[in-house]
Amino acid sequence: MEDEEESWHGKKEFWQDFSFGEELMEKAPEEVEKIIELADLKKGMKLLDLCCGVGRHSLEFAKKDFEVTGVDITRDYLEKANKRAENENIDIEFLREDMRDFRREEEYDAVVNLFSSFGYFKKEEDNIQVLENVFDSLKPEGKFVMDVKGKEIIARIFQERDWYETENGYVLEERKVENDWNYLKTRRIKIMDGEVREHEFGHWLYTAKELKDMIEDVGFDEVDVYSSYDGEYYDREAERLVAVAKKF
Repeated sequence: MEDEEESWHGKKEFWQDFSFGEELMEKAPEEVEKIIELADLKKGMKLLDLCCGVGRHSLEFAKKDFEVTGVDITRDYLEKANKRAENENIDIEFLREDMRDFRREEEYDAVVNLFSSFGYFKKEEDNIQVLENVFDSLKPEGKFVMDVKGKEIIARIFQERDWYETENGYVLEERKVENDWNYLKTRRIKIMDGEVREHEFGHWLYTAKELKDMIEDVGFDEVDVYSSYDGEYYDREAERLVAVAKKF
């Protein structure tokens, strides 16, 4: 497994420098409520939060009486997740694993992969391997929920350059689309607390149809796509691409 202190470029990956602000943390309870309703999940289910980050969704699922495993590659995130769970006296299994390798045969009733945590591996076969791991880790009748930004959405809002302000400073981004609009490369510069940090990363872009086909190709028989956790129809006004799949 690749050490999280090293990246493809010999430095930390962009996700290891991501800040989970209070606004994101505060959204988690409502998001979990909606996911439970959208995917028809039941209390007591064993659930895998794949790429759990600091555990903002993991903890909320556990509070709803799910038996939760949270998996992430970044040690710092997992330390924060474990600390929050301990402070709130919540029992969650947090594991530091590479999503390309982690699988537990027919262990879980549900798997969630949220907040655009898919498609960042350079090799497309690695992304497919992740989906195969998810399929194999689900019990029969198990549910899989994925939340990304669809290619249609990216195309509608695309800007080559922009900047925005965060709680601690400013972020500048420069973007370039490659491979016939299938891959997006981003250069991100963060100016925070008097420090400048720069990352370059890329990720694959999928339309609703392309993502649905990928999920079905690994074995899922039923895949529905939505524009939000509210279950709204996916159309040109969508802000997110939410896929809900079932294993038969």
